[in-house]
Amino acid sequence: MFNIYGNVQFVPGKYDAWQNAYDKLATYVADAERNSTLTYYFGVPVEFEGNHSATPHMLAFEVYNTREDLYDTHLKSPAMGEFLVTVPDSMSTGLDLTHYTETSGFLDKSTNCRECKIIYDTQIVCNSAQDRDTILAKLAAVAKHAEEKEEDTYTFLVQKSLDNETHLRIFERYASWAAMESHQKSSVLVNFWLGSKGEIKSMEGRPYVPNNKGWLHHRV
Repeated sequence: MFNIYGNVQFVPGKYDAWQNAYDKLATYVADAERNSTLTYYFGVPVEFEGNHSATPHMLAFEVYNTREDLYDTHLKSPAMGEFLVTVPDSMSTGLDLTHYTETSGFLDKSTNCRECKIIYDTQIVCNSAQDRDTILAKLAAVAKHAEEKEEDTYTFLVQKSLDNETHLRIFERYASWAAMESHQKSSVLVNFWLGSKGEIKSMEGRPYVPNNKGWLHHRV
C-alpha cells in the first residue's frame, strides 16, 4: 500500500472553514474513489479535544493502493480541484505530504472500524539504511505482541519512509489514554527502546484525538 501523512496547518480560527470544504470533498471521495482512497483519517492535538475549532494543526493519515491513486486520481479529481481553490485562505502552508509503505503491524484489529480515544504518531530517524532495516525487524516483533496480547491497542502500523532511507513511522490507536500508557510501559516496548539506542538517531511522538471525519477503512 501507499500511505501518506499530511501535516495540515491552519490559519488561527479557520479550522471550521477548512472542514466545511473538506466535507464536500469527502462525500465525493467516499463514492467515486472507494476502491482507491482506502483510508482517509484525521486527528487533532489532544489539547484541543474539547475545542476542535481552535486547533492550528491536524494530522491526516491516508492509504491508497498506489502512488498513482493519489497523484493521478485523487489530487486531479474535479472535487479536489474545487477544494484546493477554496482552502488556501484557511491554511498557513501548502500541502505538506510525506510518503510511506507498511512493513508490519495492523490497521484495525477489530476489523469493524471501532473508534479509538487516542491516536499516537511515533516518528523515528535511524542512523543509516541498514540500521532502519534492523529497527523494522525489531518493531515487527513489537507489533506481533501488540496484536496478540494488547486488546486495547487498536492499531499499530509500522511503516518505512519512501522519501528517504532512514525514517520510519508508527501509526497507533488506543481504546484509552490508560491503554496507550500500558503499551508504552510494557516490557516489550521498553526493551525495544533500551536495546535500539545504537541504531536510532532520534525519536518523537505526539498524541491526537480523532476529529470524527473520514474513515479508517471502508467496511465490507
